[in-house]
Amino acid sequence: MKKQFKDKDFLSLVKGGGVNFIFYGLNLVIVYVLAIVLSKYYGAAAYGRYSIIKSLILVLIIFSSLGLNTLAIKLASNRNFYENKKYKVNFLKKSYLLIIFTTLIISTIIFFLKRTIAVKIFNDSNLELYLTYFPFILFFAVFLNYNSNLLKGQGKIFMFSFVSSFFNNLVFIILVFFFFNYFSHDEEFILIGLLLSFVVAFALSFFKIIPVRKDFENKSIKYYDLLKESLPMMLSSSMIFVIFSVDTLMLGYFETSDNVGIYRVVTQISSVNAIALVILNAVVGPKISQFNSCNNKKKIVDIVYKSSKLVFLTSIPILILIVFFSKEILFFFGEEYLKGYNAIIILSICQFIYAISGFADLILNMTGKQRIFGRITIFTAMGNICLNFILIPNYGITGAAVATGISILLTNLVSLYFIKKEYNFLSIYIPFLSKNYKSNNEK
Repeated sequence: MKKQFKDKDFLSLVKGGGVNFIFYGLNLVIVYVLAIVLSKYYGAAAYGRYSIIKSLILVLIIFSSLGLNTLAIKLASNRNFYENKKYKVNFLKKSYLLIIFTTLIISTIIFFLKRTIAVKIFNDSNLELYLTYFPFILFFAVFLNYNSNLLKGQGKIFMFSFVSSFFNNLVFIILVFFFFNYFSHDEEFILIGLLLSFVVAFALSFFKIIPVRKDFENKSIKYYDLLKESLPMMLSSSMIFVIFSVDTLMLGYFETSDNVGIYRVVTQISSVNAIALVILNAVVGPKISQFNSCNNKKKIVDIVYKSSKLVFLTSIPILILIVFFSKEILFFFGEEYLKGYNAIIILSICQFIYAISGFADLILNMTGKQRIFGRITIFTAMGNICLNFILIPNYGITGAAVATGISILLTNLVSLYFIKKEYNFLSIYIPFLSKNYKSNNEK
């Protein structure tokens, strides 16, 4: 243990993870308060519509960004592209131009098809109002996401943690309270508050990435070279979305908005099992990219091992708490939320296994094996869609949980196999076998 605390990479991991933990924890509190407030103020149906919009934002960020948001982490942590506030290559400018182009196209399509999407796909005419605001919300959400990933790659963990989701959710919940209590109870003000929150958060993130040194000429990178690396990352990211979020959209198609709202709360609670993994991702991803650019496999193994151990030790007590007190937790949101009891048990166990399986996606994406991870996620995502189509009409919320749980497990287990095959180590911490695990991986 003393040796670990003398390890500067381990200290960096703990420090960065600690900062991210604080803001992630605060953001988690806000997200749950939002779920309660929106459900109490506007009802489960309105919260269901809000959940659909949030899921659409997640999926369309992936396609609007073309994988450039993930690539930004890799490039910003590589000293050949960025160092000491210097963008040595003009990837930022060209990424922005590409993202503006794709976001405008997607936003325009959504705007003109809003009634068809609301009525024909989700069977909810009230959703049309949400889709009217959606293109404007999406535009700022896409660039907030890109800027946040850029800050992560630059190692600015404090600012990344603050601006990535915490700040806009904080602004949003303040506006929801203000509008409902002092202005109007109209559901439209949910959307006005959401739009303003993304605008404010984007403005802050943009301000933080712009102050850079201009006393040099940066090299030019071709659009083709950017897209050659980013598109496989977009493919894997889109499939990850399918695995984690398509269940909400398909519930919106097969079920009522009320049940979508209930399932949204279930997924948010069960995802707490992976809180340590999410927190450490912000630190581990840039580290893996940095060590890989130096061809230092030993450092990669070491940082993954230590991170996986932290994830395991912090995830077990969370799993126990959720499993044993799931009814009490769900009842806190309202009696109707008890319908999600079976789903929360299933998803919590699967999220725990996902968390302790390590950092499989980061390892493959940050070491140039994004095509392998893309193929893995295509396979498991297509399976997830098929399972949702079969299970949701018959089992509703529980069916969605089973489909998603199976897909989560398959994605990580197959990824672990390929990491073992490509790099000859397992990115997982197993108690009592940890010494053998580490010694074998470092050979």
